[in-house]
Amino acid sequence: MLNWDLMDGRILSLCVAVTVIQLTGGAAAVCGQQSLPNRNSSGEGAVPGEWPWHVSLSFLGKPLCGGSLISDSWIITAGHCFDGKLTKKDPKSWTIHLGFTRLGGKLETSTLAMTVSRIVVHEKYTHFLRGMDVALVELSHPVELTDFVSPVCLPEKTHRFHLHRTCFSTGLQAVPDVGSTDSVMTLHKVPLTLIGWRTCNCIYNSYKKPELANPTRPGMLCATESDEKKGPCLGDSGGPMVCNEDGVWFLAGVISFTLGCYLPNSPTVITAASFYQDWILGNVGTKASFAPQTITVTDDVDTDSCSDLLSSKHEGCTFPHIQAPASNGTGLWPWQVDVVKSGLRMCGGALISDSWVITAAHCFTGALSSDSPADWTVIVAPGSPSMQEISVQKISVHGAFISPDQGKDAALLQLVRPAPPDSDVHPACVLPASRQIPYGSSCWYTGRDGPSSKTPGVKVDPLRAAEMELISPNQCNCIYSHPSSANHSASILPGMMCASYRQKEGNQCLSDSGGPLVCQENGTWFLVGLRSFGGECLEGTDGKVPLPGVFTQLNTLEEWIFSVTNDVSFNEESVTPDSELDNMRCPDNYTRGCGFSVSSPGANANAEAMEGTWPWQVSVQRFESHTCSGALIAQTWVLTTARCITSYSRVLPDEYTVILGRQRQNGPNLHNVTRRVRRVITHPAYRRTTGENDLALVEVYYGVTFSDYIWPVCLPLEGSEPPSTGCWVTGWTNHNPFEVLHPSGAMKELEVSLLDKTQCGDVKSEVQPDQGTQLCATKIKDKGFTCLEESGSPLVCRHQPGAPWVLFGISSSVADSKYSACPVKYTPVSTSLPWIKEGWRIWITIQETGHSFHCH
Repeated sequence: MLNWDLMDGRILSLCVAVTVIQLTGGAAAVCGQQSLPNRNSSGEGAVPGEWPWHVSLSFLGKPLCGGSLISDSWIITAGHCFDGKLTKKDPKSWTIHLGFTRLGGKLETSTLAMTVSRIVVHEKYTHFLRGMDVALVELSHPVELTDFVSPVCLPEKTHRFHLHRTCFSTGLQAVPDVGSTDSVMTLHKVPLTLIGWRTCNCIYNSYKKPELANPTRPGMLCATESDEKKGPCLGDSGGPMVCNEDGVWFLAGVISFTLGCYLPNSPTVITAASFYQDWILGNVGTKASFAPQTITVTDDVDTDSCSDLLSSKHEGCTFPHIQAPASNGTGLWPWQVDVVKSGLRMCGGALISDSWVITAAHCFTGALSSDSPADWTVIVAPGSPSMQEISVQKISVHGAFISPDQGKDAALLQLVRPAPPDSDVHPACVLPASRQIPYGSSCWYTGRDGPSSKTPGVKVDPLRAAEMELISPNQCNCIYSHPSSANHSASILPGMMCASYRQKEGNQCLSDSGGPLVCQENGTWFLVGLRSFGGECLEGTDGKVPLPGVFTQLNTLEEWIFSVTNDVSFNEESVTPDSELDNMRCPDNYTRGCGFSVSSPGANANAEAMEGTWPWQVSVQRFESHTCSGALIAQTWVLTTARCITSYSRVLPDEYTVILGRQRQNGPNLHNVTRRVRRVITHPAYRRTTGENDLALVEVYYGVTFSDYIWPVCLPLEGSEPPSTGCWVTGWTNHNPFEVLHPSGAMKELEVSLLDKTQCGDVKSEVQPDQGTQLCATKIKDKGFTCLEESGSPLVCRHQPGAPWVLFGISSSVADSKYSACPVKYTPVSTSLPWIKEGWRIWITIQETGHSFHCH
């Protein structure tokens, strides 16, 4: 069975094939007969002779699809089994096994292995979603029919099946993606309820997703899991779906595709055998095992209604027995798993389907970890009577993950076999991207307190749960960026979410990587996040409350989860919308206004700035490399040069970050705070060729708590001119011409004087068309000029000692000038205040911080 992947498809292609044979005279059996009816198994496993028409198609020695014997020489299976490599259409690449109940190891005496002489895929087949998913395989020579090998009956084109009745599919259990026939696989049967294609579309349309709408059409049937726990899965494509009519087994169809293995409201789509009678006879001839229908069928009406089928499955992620949770309890959190490496529990995680677990990506990085599936196991229902340890066959770490502080901290683990359904074992439902849990909601974070061994005699920390409150990213960033924070350099980025411990839970902190965060809404439990970092118990020592926990926000990863697993339910039930915008600003406990700093400039003879002297200075970085400077003018706004951001063909905010409170580009920075860029707004009158209006506003995600090292600068009155002295420029570029130009570790400062605008650049050789709009500043010493040539460098001045610093300019220069850029040109800020204040309402933003917009 293949996955329906509608990025390539989003559905599991199961491959359904129908085989029809007509037995010749003297045959040992007739079609559709279980040769040993008194040996029928009552369980899931098959016994010899129970399904004598079932065959396995092995490609290059590995079982790939199922099929059905329809004559002594022909097999029917799914067309998509032969998709892909050209070698799949080569009969020499295939082996057919018949008469078995297990494959691998020593074969049963009843098992036959046959070669293939011809493969006939339906001539109109192009893709399993478009129908015609059927193929015929001719054996190299006729097979001898026995009690263990005999054909199924094929329905004629007028045949009608009972709908909403139980039929059976057969297939190998847990066919691996990789491996060999040395691994033992057993033949299993699964009861399924047969439904029509219109009813099937009704179920798929209940997802209300365009990519899942109306996947079935005439010539198809569907089957739903009778027990809601089992069904065809990977490797079952092409296998039979058979129904018993008065003791005769008819092939209803060939397994084609489904949305996911054992997924509720995900019917298996099958290719209807009766629809292809003429095509089968045209290829197989009269040997095909078509048989007339001997019963009258009245309940074959296919309707667009499916409410009766959905109602029995909509419990989904609802767990009525979890009400008002306590801190722990067996079976209380049935999705909770332990992720174990070489006998040592490394992380928590959550079961999101029978076969998939999601946990933190950082569990698989580092010198002591491993990304090899062979090193890992998953314990489901840990600590309960239903506890089982299951090996991992695949690890998929999110492709954008680098480290927890940069987000996308998620990994998916595929189990080698499905977790057994049980009251203590149940997948969690992932919150879909279209839903939002409101801030302030009570949620639960579950896990243990770090690594523990599963070695007998070694104590394992009990599973615990902590009640937490969802808080907004802005509030979380305010808490983390506070100077007293134990981790003030951390930044909450898009794709992360935060939850703080309830006051009574302060002593119930957890530090379990990958631990699930779940929220209950209208009786449904939603998996909303995985613990990434923060909220460590050590942060809560000495009477302190731990920092909020930072979690990977899973509904932002819906596309990735679905593309990897094709097997996860994103519950679409109504969730209370979040009507409250995340517009919180960090509280200000300081009494001083904008433009004040705690240190004075000029203290170091080497021109290195002291920490806290220029707290509005920011580093604008592209791909984590310093690109230019800028000035903080509000909690979420930075002013810089347009040339810095628009020097590339396209402005992609995701490529940029802004670092506040940075002192050195190399080495430790105790007060660093990083913010991801949300958008860039270039001055509408910016002219790249002349440098006029070379300004850009950069909005970052989420605010920051102001401190002695992060503080906004004042903006000037509209049209005001800077004083000719008492001005400074700052940046991370060395002075020119007395030092060789190269990036410097420490922030540099330079006191400058303002010159006549005609003195900017090499006035003897270069005409400056924008001299009338630019400021010109440099340090004059011994009749020479010294400059700090850094793009975006703030030019700040104050009228007298003790007055606030005011931002009068942002450094700019004409691109690719062959002349000296010293003295440096600065784009004036005062003439752009209408654009800043009115066009983008920065006034409101700054007023909300408690600071005045204008400084005098």
